Amino acid sequence: MYKKHKQYRLYNFDYSQDGHYFITIVTKDRGHFFGKIVNKEMLYSPIGEYVKNNILKFYVDENLKNPYQNNPYFINNNPTLIGITEWSILPNHIHLIIEIINKVEKEYTAVTSLSPLSKSSMSSFANHFKGHVKKWCTENDFNDFNWQSRFHDRVIRNAAEYEQIAWYIQNNLLNWDVDDLHL
Repeated sequence: MYKKHKQYRLYNFDYSQDGHYFITIVTKDRGHFFGKIVNKEMLYSPIGEYVKNNILKFYVDENLKNPYQNNPYFINNNPTLIGITEWSILPNHIHLIIEIINKVEKEYTAVTSLSPLSKSSMSSFANHFKGHVKKWCTENDFNDFNWQSRFHDRVIRNAAEYEQIAWYIQNNLLNWDVDDLHL
């Protein structure tokens, strides 16, 4: 029998549809694998640098004429674009706002229970990102590194909510010392 877990996903919502999603991914036992904060500045460890470089592969600079042009995930004939519009890395977690844009209109399927990951969904992106980092850590003898088994997500529903979450991400480092949970 399956262990029953509290469902954190928005009921009857397809997480592969166009929109912005706020994701927080935490390291196992909140270990400080990504570096440390000194004088309100993040000093990255080798794992932190690797995570940062992988985030930058998906970073969408809205100031560019074509913000998706340098993103390797957006080339070829991929019908779905996934980019990171806001991000921060702290010693034990990362915050991301990802944007999903489907170039081809598709029929959305509401997910109401446990099911396989939908290709090009927010969950698929997060799981592949976590797996890619974990594989690199194992190959480079950072065997103590691991992720918390799940991640926090939130569907961003409007521009005001996006701005509030973006502000939180941009200022998360500055609040590190006053946040007891360091999240």
